[in-house]
Amino acid sequence: MANPRMRAWKGFVPLAVCFAVLFGAGFLPPDTSLSQIDKAGRISVCIPQVAPPMVTGQAAAPGFDVDLVTEIARRAGWQLSFSRNAAMTRDINPRSWHITRAQCQMVAGGVVLSDTTRSYMDTSEGYLQAGWALIATAGAPEISSGDQAGFLAGLSGLNRITLGQHLRSIGVSPVVVNNVRDLRGGLDSGRFVYAITDAFTAQANFSEDEGYDLGWVPGDTERFALGFGFWKGDMTLRRHVEGLLDDIRADGTFAMLAQKYDLDPALYCGDEAINEDGTC
Repeated sequence: MANPRMRAWKGFVPLAVCFAVLFGAGFLPPDTSLSQIDKAGRISVCIPQVAPPMVTGQAAAPGFDVDLVTEIARRAGWQLSFSRNAAMTRDINPRSWHITRAQCQMVAGGVVLSDTTRSYMDTSEGYLQAGWALIATAGAPEISSGDQAGFLAGLSGLNRITLGQHLRSIGVSPVVVNNVRDLRGGLDSGRFVYAITDAFTAQANFSEDEGYDLGWVPGDTERFALGFGFWKGDMTLRRHVEGLLDDIRADGTFAMLAQKYDLDPALYCGDEAINEDGTC
């Protein structure tokens, strides 16, 4: 039989552990991420060199994320600068982007909120959702076994392995291309029966007015949330940005920016009802 005194001590163990954790937390450095930016009055944001429609490089329409971050900075009273990084569209692993705190305090431009991303940085809640889009010339038959499809990886961070497995299961042979020009050329020439890329690249480069049909890859229901990236521990900055983003959505500015870049409401409303003005 256990000693009554020992049983009593065991009851204090969980309490002692909790106390130790709380005591240790008191020695962690304070989160000054927001106060430092407020004091400086400026924020730097890392973005890809070009990743339409999130980052376009065009003065009149610089990109959805560029405009969104600009609006956030305006409401926060910060000056804004961008640090462009070509590696962000070449590799799905943020560690390979080689970005630092000295370069930026926030990351935008199509950040996929994957486990890989979250292992390296904190993230906001998703404000857009991506997936794999199927493009065909108007009137093309439904996808079938034996078809050949051009494939452009497009937005970095989407799960290409799962897509490849799905395409093989339905008998479609993907042919990898390196740019939109080759994707469009192969589709127009009949080399490919279909073209596959991420939904944002598809919307930015193909339209029904040009004679293309766009939709999700049949049978592929996986969707990927997009958001902002922050350095680990920068909770005050992240929460402040998320609060401003909530305001931007609530007053219709988000939907207005989405319409500027012809984003389908399904990409930012998700399962919510879509109103006639494009708001959710």
